[in-house]
Amino acid sequence: MKLDSFPAAVATAVLMWFAPAVARAQLPSAAELMAAHNQAIGGEAAFAKYDILHSTGTFSIPAAGLTGGMESYRVRPNTVVTYSAIPGMGELRGGFNGEVAWAVDPIQGARLLGGPELQVLREQAVFAEGLRYPQDFSSAETVEKTTLGGQECYQVKLVWKSGRESFECYSPTSHLLIARMDVQDNTELGRIEALTLLEDYRDFGGIRLPARLVTTAMEMEQVITIEKVDFVMPDAARLALPAEVQALIRK
Repeated sequence: MKLDSFPAAVATAVLMWFAPAVARAQLPSAAELMAAHNQAIGGEAAFAKYDILHSTGTFSIPAAGLTGGMESYRVRPNTVVTYSAIPGMGELRGGFNGEVAWAVDPIQGARLLGGPELQVLREQAVFAEGLRYPQDFSSAETVEKTTLGGQECYQVKLVWKSGRESFECYSPTSHLLIARMDVQDNTELGRIEALTLLEDYRDFGGIRLPARLVTTAMEMEQVITIEKVDFVMPDAARLALPAEVQALIRK
């Protein structure tokens, strides 16, 4: 039966049913977008040359008038440690060593992290975190072409193996990951959505990384600017669990 012989209402219903599926079929797959992004930032070969990525720079919270220094270490296979200094408040430290996730700050002191915080750190602590592979997720699907941060991009819905969801957006021209939306449910403040724009990609030792990350959550903006990346292993104490965290583990 020809579509033009259908009653108008039936024809409309058929089109509404099939149109989204047809539109999705015309989008590049998540696997294609991830492969193009991986190639654009240097691929596995670029990361394989190193065992550590040490980044230094600044962070700011413009609405609060706060600016401070920050540095992070990412060490094979899955160790991450960060330090941030807030003028007038002190230093914030945090990390994950493959087993223990922790944080130390002037307000709450030392904490062992669990629940959603541990889950996110465990999933994001891989050394070559910038590379994306569909097999690392329970599912990865391109859902639409949209605009974020004034740039067109293909949005991919990710379901991590832990069950949490996030969204990533890839540029159709540069092929780079230019935005991501992380969602945390059941926090003390309820559901939190954090949108991060990844900007100003630069070459650091053959790896292209965003030198500026702008994160907006709960109507508050934080800006991280990476000024330098080196590949020198620090003194072991810099990566070790702080004494106050070790004390919590012994309790």
